[in-house]
Amino acid sequence: MERKLNGIFTLFLVCLAQLCFAQQKTVSGAVTDEEGLPLVGVTVQVQGTTVGALTDFDGNFAIQASEGQVLVFKYVGYATQLITVGNLNTINVTMLVDTAALEEVIVMGYISKRKDDMTGSAVQLGSEELQQTTTVSVDQALQGKVAGLNVSTTSGTPGATADIRIRGRSSITAGNSPLYVINGVPIINENVSGASSGSSLSALASLNTNDIASITVLKDASSTSAYGARGANGVIVITTKDGVAGKTSFNLSSSYGFANDAIDGPQVLTAAEREMLFYESLYNSYGTAYGFSKDGAKQFYLDNLNSFGNDYVVWNNAGRPEGNWAGV
Repeated sequence: MERKLNGIFTLFLVCLAQLCFAQQKTVSGAVTDEEGLPLVGVTVQVQGTTVGALTDFDGNFAIQASEGQVLVFKYVGYATQLITVGNLNTINVTMLVDTAALEEVIVMGYISKRKDDMTGSAVQLGSEELQQTTTVSVDQALQGKVAGLNVSTTSGTPGATADIRIRGRSSITAGNSPLYVINGVPIINENVSGASSGSSLSALASLNTNDIASITVLKDASSTSAYGARGANGVIVITTKDGVAGKTSFNLSSSYGFANDAIDGPQVLTAAEREMLFYESLYNSYGTAYGFSKDGAKQFYLDNLNSFGNDYVVWNNAGRPEGNWAGV
């Protein structure tokens, strides 16, 4: 009796195995691009398993799968395709270009290149990154966001020209500033204040950071290939935003700040103290030569108004007013 039951159980397992094997079938087909050309090396895999295959030189494939399973088609530069196995044994697939990958381009001023086609070093910042910090000038917005780019300012005046060096100095006697290109137009970011004795003024200070769509920093061969010798120190390409069709919208952004002195600085001279120091300077400069003492310095001043001006005479006649020069 026991042998009979073992035989029946074995026969049942054999039938079950044959039934499961019968569910598997060979699924074949061809994989092409949008123009109908065969794609070589497309990965075809049964989702959730390790079963897979590759297309040959004619784009053909063959794989073991069951009805209801999903075939995953993957290829570099193309969107992944998911096809469910039905009752047909032949599945032809057309791979579509991955548009998201095509949007990753580097703006180089004159042209735009795909990120994958770039052989040099370039960094691109979008408007969202630039608006994370509040800056007066565009060049200051790059500080701390691009590797190898050093920003230094010689003046604390808002909008002052910043010294930018990309990967250090490249010349001893010539200039080391990068070339700026705004919407395809090369400019030189020099002092436009009209005077060199006071604080400088950057030309980029007139460009609103909120109006910038992207900034691309070209560091090496990618800059000289597009701009020649002018790009030897690197190129900073600025692209501003364009108008779009549709409903009119307005964006408003504002910011404020405050500053406190770290320490109580030196006290500002009063007008009377300034007058006293002026008479003392006259004595130190002319006292010995003209034979007058410190007490006679004021009279020496009054006798020589043509040489020293009449500012203190006017101030005394006005009642010796004092001003709040410290602003406190």
